[in-house]
Amino acid sequence: MPGPGLMVLVDSGMSSMDCPQVVPYPEDGKSRVRLDAVRNLFRSKFGREPEIFVRVPGRVNLIGEHVDYCGYSVCPMAIEQDIVFAAATAPADGPFLKLVNSQPQAYPDITIPNRKFDISLKRDGWAAYVLCGVKGVVGSIKELANMEIAVSGRVPPGSGLSSSSALVCASLLTTAEINNISFTKYEMADLSASCERFIGMEGGGMDQAIAFLACKGCAKHIEFNPLKTTDVKLPENAVFVIGHSLVTKKKAETSEYNTRVAECRLASQVIAKKCGIPWKSIRKVVDIQNALSVTLNELMSLITKHLRTGTYTKAEICEILEVTEEELNQVSLNQNTHHIQKFVLRERMTHVASEAHRVAWWLKETTIEGLGNLMTASHNSMARDYEASDPACDRLVELAMNAGAAGARVTGAGWGGCVVA
Repeated sequence: MPGPGLMVLVDSGMSSMDCPQVVPYPEDGKSRVRLDAVRNLFRSKFGREPEIFVRVPGRVNLIGEHVDYCGYSVCPMAIEQDIVFAAATAPADGPFLKLVNSQPQAYPDITIPNRKFDISLKRDGWAAYVLCGVKGVVGSIKELANMEIAVSGRVPPGSGLSSSSALVCASLLTTAEINNISFTKYEMADLSASCERFIGMEGGGMDQAIAFLACKGCAKHIEFNPLKTTDVKLPENAVFVIGHSLVTKKKAETSEYNTRVAECRLASQVIAKKCGIPWKSIRKVVDIQNALSVTLNELMSLITKHLRTGTYTKAEICEILEVTEEELNQVSLNQNTHHIQKFVLRERMTHVASEAHRVAWWLKETTIEGLGNLMTASHNSMARDYEASDPACDRLVELAMNAGAAGARVTGAGWGGCVVA
């Protein structure tokens, strides 16, 4: 079966091009088998050939967990498991968007009648992530073309390997290509990160950055505000193994992730208030560090000085900040965390500051043993201070260490998912 003309590929390091790379449809090999499968799905559902294919990889984060949304850098790398779209423009007199999935029993087909759509994770399920990417392009063109899209994914959902963000990135790229809109990879990374806010997620941008800016054969050190990436060459004999705990957690469907974002923001604002600086403009942990012009070590001392261990009630935080609950909701929380009444501040901010330190040490470390020690310390902090691990993940880490791993840690949002060793 001859292949179609072109495949649009999110560049994983094959080139240094500013924009996603366009490559020929493969003649053979695993990539050909993979694309033929989603191509056949598209043909069977829509009765014609797709116009483009888009591929976005998943990722594993090696160090720097839950710090991107606090303004600190991270060190992930792309993985072979991916999301692939086959897509084409659709007749102008038909529905705006038709979506089909290679696993229809788990992810049913969906049709969006027109361009005036809202997004509901509860109602739309998996398609909500695709709709986020589509909506992200809306502001760049007067009227989007109608589209038909077939989706195939090999990134396990709820595994901490960025399956949902890969869907958003693939959707944004597909929509841009179908509508002949050009973005650089950096622009796509920033835009994709902002798209997830359509479903109430307050992520930091790591997943989207590595999806568009990964390089073959190395990890990436990713910094934010502005977005900047640097290749990280790992020790020559280092082998990283990913193990799935089989406990899945979909961060957009539960409150834990957004609660951690809120706790870090509130902790930073409380310290700002106690240090006598305007606190309402403080959104991230890095903001308070910069406002006070302190090192990470000095920030750790301020955390110990100004924040107590254990929980704060919402009323206590309002009293400290001298605001009403309504004002706190508007200034510090998002819609998904308005209902939360108890917050842990010191432990959450301690994890962030110590993890930011570990990322800095990771970049200087040259031995496998040193990297392993940092990974294990990261896991301990995730489990103890951030309370974002799971007994199954803790057990996997223990098994990996007993089997001779230099280090191991839960990766991704946590509360289940995968461990990297």
